[in-house]
Amino acid sequence: MDNHTWGKVCILVFVIMVSFLTKGILSDPCRPVTNHILWCNGSGNSEINQTFITEVLKTKLKSDLQEIHIFNGNFSELPANAFGNCALGGVKLNNLAELVLSNNEISLIHGKTFHCMPNLKKLFLDNNRWQIHMDNKNHTGYFNNLPNLVELDLTSAFYVAENLHIIRFRQVLENSNFRKLETLRLGANDMQFVDDAFGKALCTMDSLKHVNLQLNSLYKLEFTHCFQKAKNLEKIDLSNNALSTLDKRSMDVFDFIRQSNKNFTVNLLGQQWSCDCHIKEFNNWIHNTKVHLTGKDKFICHDGANFHKKIIHLTEAEMVCNDPGIDSSVQAGVVVMIVLLVIIAVAVVVVVVLYRSRLTSFARGVRKSLARESHVQYSSVDNAPLTAEA
Repeated sequence: MDNHTWGKVCILVFVIMVSFLTKGILSDPCRPVTNHILWCNGSGNSEINQTFITEVLKTKLKSDLQEIHIFNGNFSELPANAFGNCALGGVKLNNLAELVLSNNEISLIHGKTFHCMPNLKKLFLDNNRWQIHMDNKNHTGYFNNLPNLVELDLTSAFYVAENLHIIRFRQVLENSNFRKLETLRLGANDMQFVDDAFGKALCTMDSLKHVNLQLNSLYKLEFTHCFQKAKNLEKIDLSNNALSTLDKRSMDVFDFIRQSNKNFTVNLLGQQWSCDCHIKEFNNWIHNTKVHLTGKDKFICHDGANFHKKIIHLTEAEMVCNDPGIDSSVQAGVVVMIVLLVIIAVAVVVVVVLYRSRLTSFARGVRKSLARESHVQYSSVDNAPLTAEA
């Protein structure tokens, strides 16, 4: 073999070796950022799948990690011990402060998925399909071992199931240690109500500053009086929901919070305000409350006679209701009947006026006829023969 041929063979072998050695690197969705950050992006490939989470991820975990970002993947389950093992000899993520698991199609979370990261401060589970209502109903302690959590993002995190997901999540909140939680995002989860029990669950969060409930389907709020203790609350975002008015208790609670926090803000833009008599109290409140209402001059009537009018400009005369005790169809029937009776009465009067002389002559004839019959009857009695009995 001459030198030229030998050189080609060496180059070919080198290319094959480089391709083999770099194959794993090039297909690895995780990229080095710093020694303390694990960054894995599944965009454009399917490398972040269930196998990656179950088998590959554990080989990348180090005890000194401060942040883990895994997003744009395609896996359904977060198994137990997915992020460290607190058992003897396992990897403990005591330094982990931020965990991002956004946009991964997650539907199932094991009860011990987050149990080995006691100092976690930020957890992002947004844009997933968590079927929390299908998980083990006897287990609600998903976040029990996260006493230092400050921020929890669950925007569009749940698989919507006739509000079962919200009822179940309320039970999770009741059994979580969120004393230090400051920011809770629950937007875009098709929530239809915030009931008394859900409100009480939020009340257990002593440090809560921001609550985001935007882009849901909320038509009813029941912020309990325990919210009056939320002295650190700075903002509640209720924008783009389905409220037709705001109940008095919520208004009272918001006013009370404002007494403790002068910058307290409520966002109520994008509702389905019903501007009838039921909006009066809310209209009066937005004129007089000291709570900062984001864009209150843009609160627009959603339907009815005041459609598209600004609530803040409505007059007392415009905020009225039809009598709820009388159906509109019945009202219409009554009106028609009255009109018909009036027409009949007018017709009778006209006939009497036009044919007065004829009617008078006819009446005289009737009276004469009656008188003649009476006279005949009396005459018959007088001329009758007497009987023996008489």
